[in-house]
Amino acid sequence: MQKLLALSAVALVTLSSCSIFGTRSAAVSGQLKGFSPNQNLGLAIVGYNKGQYVFDSNQAQVIDKFLTGGYTLTLPRNVPYGTYRVIVFRDADNNGRFNAGDTVLSRDSGKLLVYSQRDGQFFAGTKYGWNIYNGTSDIQTEILNNYDLEAATP
Repeated sequence: MQKLLALSAVALVTLSSCSIFGTRSAAVSGQLKGFSPNQNLGLAIVGYNKGQYVFDSNQAQVIDKFLTGGYTLTLPRNVPYGTYRVIVFRDADNNGRFNAGDTVLSRDSGKLLVYSQRDGQFFAGTKYGWNIYNGTSDIQTEILNNYDLEAATP
């Protein structure tokens, strides 16, 4: 009986680390530098493709209007596989989402969040699920941290 209970506990822990689609839960964290408070700022995870931000109303985004020294965002599991960025933006229309009328205030960090359906799908060295890719072989696949955002200079 104790073996059955132990096996059940291991199975429960294994299942809890996966979504209904099988990807593990992930979060990204970093520091925020040089942003002034009270500017109606938002923090969003947005698509990034061929040098352009993709603002799609169907795309899940996480907003944090109270930007402090650091942040941690839970990464969505219901978005298309592809490349993403975390950005700080001014929410001009006050709708709580990044869209065409909003200004990106964060500098390009050179890092991409990569959501892969399989190992090496977009870049060599990336793994199934969420990764941080910075253009080198130093790819973060488990602890997604040091995704720091700095204010762009005017």
